[in-house]
Amino acid sequence: MMTSEKIHILDDVGLSATITQSGLKALSYAFEYHRYQQGIAHLNARQARGEGVVDILLLVDATLLHRAKSRIPADMQRNLAIVALGSQEDFAELGGTEEIINRFGAIDILETPVTPLAFKMLLHRVEHLFRQQHRFTLLQHELSESQNELQRISDLGAALSNESDTEKLLDTILTSCMEMTGADAGSLYFVEKKPDTESDEHDYFADKQLRFRYAKNMSREIPLEGFIMPITPKSIVGYVALSRAPLTLSDVYHLPDGVPYSFGGRAFDEKWNYRMKSMLTVPMLNREREPIGVIQLMNKKRDFRVPLPHNLDEWKGLVLPFSKRDELFIYSLASQAGIAYENKLLYEEQKILLESFIKLIADSIDKKSPYTGGHCNRVPILTEMLARAACESQDELFKDFNLTPEQWYELHIAAWLHDCGKVTTPVHVMDKATKLETIYDRIHTIKTRFDILRRDAYINYLTAFQRNGVSQETLEAEYKARLAQIDDDERFLEQVNIGGEYLADEKINRIAKIGAQKIVLNGEERDFLSAEEIYNLSIRRGTLTPEERKIINDHIVVTIQMLEELPFPRNLARVPEYAGGHHEKMDGTGYPKGLRREQMSIPARIMAIADVFEALTAVDRPYKKGKTLSESMKIMAKMKAEHHLDPDLLDLFVKSGVYKEYAKKFMSPEQIDEVDENAILAIKPKPLASQTTMTLNS
Repeated sequence: MMTSEKIHILDDVGLSATITQSGLKALSYAFEYHRYQQGIAHLNARQARGEGVVDILLLVDATLLHRAKSRIPADMQRNLAIVALGSQEDFAELGGTEEIINRFGAIDILETPVTPLAFKMLLHRVEHLFRQQHRFTLLQHELSESQNELQRISDLGAALSNESDTEKLLDTILTSCMEMTGADAGSLYFVEKKPDTESDEHDYFADKQLRFRYAKNMSREIPLEGFIMPITPKSIVGYVALSRAPLTLSDVYHLPDGVPYSFGGRAFDEKWNYRMKSMLTVPMLNREREPIGVIQLMNKKRDFRVPLPHNLDEWKGLVLPFSKRDELFIYSLASQAGIAYENKLLYEEQKILLESFIKLIADSIDKKSPYTGGHCNRVPILTEMLARAACESQDELFKDFNLTPEQWYELHIAAWLHDCGKVTTPVHVMDKATKLETIYDRIHTIKTRFDILRRDAYINYLTAFQRNGVSQETLEAEYKARLAQIDDDERFLEQVNIGGEYLADEKINRIAKIGAQKIVLNGEERDFLSAEEIYNLSIRRGTLTPEERKIINDHIVVTIQMLEELPFPRNLARVPEYAGGHHEKMDGTGYPKGLRREQMSIPARIMAIADVFEALTAVDRPYKKGKTLSESMKIMAKMKAEHHLDPDLLDLFVKSGVYKEYAKKFMSPEQIDEVDENAILAIKPKPLASQTTMTLNS
């Protein structure tokens, strides 16, 4: 007979209590006798304490069924076997036997006075009920545990696939394994390629070694000291990697006879006053079932959260062996962890590949034009410096601006690619140092023509000298005057060709006059300068014609087209917008899209400032001198006033000191001078025209 179950009797009137109690005692059942109110309170208290109420038989006086059923919680009712005890009159008042069983969920009724035979039959039913309840409870427990384990594996799989930080990923893997098995300590080893070795298609391990990568101990604060070890069956970790199968050991100090591996952690135990005992070592396999790492768990405990005592004499009974269930569970989890870690490695390799490709583009531009290569390297640095200042700023304007690690990476990629369209810009346009430069500077060809003019002047002088009627003094004077004019015209065109100053109308007229002179080349008479040469020399400012300037400006159009063709993932979706907006102006007069400030993101506006400042201060341009710090900031202050640059970001550029920090790293000492910061900050930008007005006037 089962004796662990308890029968609760609720009876306010003492109906047949003596007979019932004596019958229960005779059959060795434990029981509790309650008045109705106390009994209900007792059962509710057990429920509140989280104590299960399965295997409980509740004998209720039939007259109390109405009240009992309404006071017992529904989830408790499912675990109670209710037997109604009463007289025939009581049952008749409640609707009869069938009504009591159907309506109140009673498993039986017991009429009073209770006969020994009736009570014995009832107890047989109770015993059978308890047995069934035990089996059901055990099945429920096992099912619940299996569901919990499956849910934990599922949750962990999701966590592993979503974690982008390598260190957090490793911690998640190891902590989860330790928590699910109750391990006190754990380590992660990863298979890596040996340096300067070649792969062997027949032997996966020929060029591999194991690296101790991560560890955790709940009972000791032990610093991580990474090391490398060979993959051989002499170590437990190496043996598991080679065998690709889990290994469970109950005591690593007492290994089975004949095994090839040995335990090498005794020195560790002595150093840290620890004792490795039970151990579970499991390989992490990739999709090809090749080991990419090993998980090692040590010293299973009843409670993962409770550390083992520092006194080793108190360890008795606290360290348990890992079970077969632990082994199967961690082996399954390790496969997920291995795939997640491999995915992380592939992701990192793809990032490295992408960045290498981007730098390859910058290097291509650099080799094509060393003057823009420096620009492509410096703008990303300055962009990220100003973006960081915006993130750290306490100003109201930037309090909500912040960048996640993925957004930082997105900005980094965009900054590196902001001028990628220049790969299509002709070199003779991109690096046009003088007005006449194409593949070479055609001023040298024109200088040759001046030599022809000098030759012709000398021929004319000799011819005239042979004629009668003109004095030699007059001829020499005319000849010298002609040479002086030729020399002056040559110097003038050389100076004009540089494009350093604004070209006034009188100088343009002089170019046309020089060009209209006649010269004989290859037996044909022609103008001294071609129409195209005059057009280039007549550029009023700089060295570029309007057509060439459009080619230069179109690099941003090409940049946007190139970037929009690339299938960027979601975390890099804004790269084209960031990279393509650095020539836009806040008033909508920039290019290529004519965007206004409110249509641009903060990173795009930041990149516009970085692009301008780098261009103004750069000393490696062939067509201009790098400006001083004060000159550059005055120009940018004017651009602030005219809403060409974002006024708030330019103020931050000044107040944060980013411009000075950049100057120290990338500008020559002679360029760095005093900047009147207060004057720049005091500038109030002109009011912006409304969008409606601009649309009507455009």
